[in-house]
Amino acid sequence: MTVAVPAGTEEWVRRVLSAHWSGPSWEECALRPLTVAGARPLTHTAGLWNVSGPGAGHVLKVQLNPEAVRVDGFAALKDRIITHCRRRGVPALPLVPAADGRPGVRVDGLVCELSPLSAGTVSTGEPDQVAAVVRTGLDLREALDGLPPAVARELAAVPLPRLVEEEHWPAALDDAERRLLPKAERGTGPWHRAAAEVLRELCAAAPLLRREADSGTARSAARTGVVHGDLHLQHFLLAREPDRVVAVLDFDNLHVGDRLLDLAWLADTVAHACGDDREGARRALAAFLSEGRRRGLIGAGDATRLMPVLMAYSLPVIVDIAKDILDRDILLPQWLDYFALLSPRRRLAVHGLLTGADGR
Repeated sequence: MTVAVPAGTEEWVRRVLSAHWSGPSWEECALRPLTVAGARPLTHTAGLWNVSGPGAGHVLKVQLNPEAVRVDGFAALKDRIITHCRRRGVPALPLVPAADGRPGVRVDGLVCELSPLSAGTVSTGEPDQVAAVVRTGLDLREALDGLPPAVARELAAVPLPRLVEEEHWPAALDDAERRLLPKAERGTGPWHRAAAEVLRELCAAAPLLRREADSGTARSAARTGVVHGDLHLQHFLLAREPDRVVAVLDFDNLHVGDRLLDLAWLADTVAHACGDDREGARRALAAFLSEGRRRGLIGAGDATRLMPVLMAYSLPVIVDIAKDILDRDILLPQWLDYFALLSPRRRLAVHGLLTGADGR
């Protein structure tokens, strides 16, 4: 009798590697959950495995949440875009082709992808590291702008696994203001307090979002392009001497949308890396604007639009996590990390720094 191996377990992972990827003897490799600088990468949708042993190390990504899986054919398109970016000098982490040449495989309904293991670590906020992130982020934006139009048309037909678009933020904000924040403030436990804090931040950012929407500067066709869509701090891995980005991670949110979104993520990542060093963040953001303009990536008035674009995009995510906590009683440690990552308070501060540096 054959006994099924639970998906995502170590034995299951080893069987997937042996069945679908040639190379080292996977049975001799050590498997352990992936960590970066001692911390688990920020994800609640995938299992990430550090595969070490004979030869170079690898990372196996197993997409455990069906809602996060893209349609068939996306993996090949993503691989083409990553290859294009690498040819342009962007250290996008490549996919290791399976034995049959595919960039990923589906096993028991789960999408599995193998990548080389990067030795890089997340930025600690030192100026040279932040400058390296800015250079690489702008390089990536240039590379994506240089994709053939046919690639953008093909990607436009591939929906995101979960639609989080600017048009949806007003309803999410209304739910946060009218129902979720009062519900969180009536609670007394730590999860209610955490949800209440981020929802108050979100509501404080609402006037900026509404002003941007009323001003008529929302997404336009002229700003549409292929976007990475998730350029947060943990998706840039760096090495020292000299400080440089050695890997840009996670192209799973590739889509066609407002190309300012990637630039907005990059600005927020700069501030996030600088932490409490407000003056360091001011200098780094001024350098980001200057270099972005020099390259023709940031146009007149774009500095004022960046944070509203990013907050509109991520606001429904914050509200959905608050619903998980307050309505569904889904309490995951990652939620606190996501609140820190998506902090509306920080993004309001970044907006002030950007517009101050902009001088407009």
